[in-house]
Amino acid sequence: MKLHKLIFGTSVLLLLGYTIFLAIKFPSIEEIIPIHYSSEGTDGFGSKLFLWLEVGINVIILFFIGLVIWYPQKAFGETADYLETSRENAIKNRQIILSVLSLIIVLILCGVSLKQIL
Repeated sequence: MKLHKLIFGTSVLLLLGYTIFLAIKFPSIEEIIPIHYSSEGTDGFGSKLFLWLEVGINVIILFFIGLVIWYPQKAFGETADYLETSRENAIKNRQIILSVLSLIIVLILCGVSLKQIL
């Protein structure tokens, strides 16, 4: 299995696990949750439905990153001025970077709201 597929698959599985966990815990979450923080602490509140907005944004971001990972020929063009020794190496490196980026995005977006769920 290619490394970028493993990393991207991990980010998708983490998001799926987070979504299932949120669906299970959703009825027990308070109706009003903090949604904005400043240096003085919480200064913005909103509905618990904002938690689903995070999931939706995460899905959209992963979808577009996934398109670039799965169809790199359309995303990276045919130019021959890559820093790597070959076009294949250049595409492979960019796929790995994008899959790591997708993992970081999932961890940040899911981790931010985990405090309200627990």
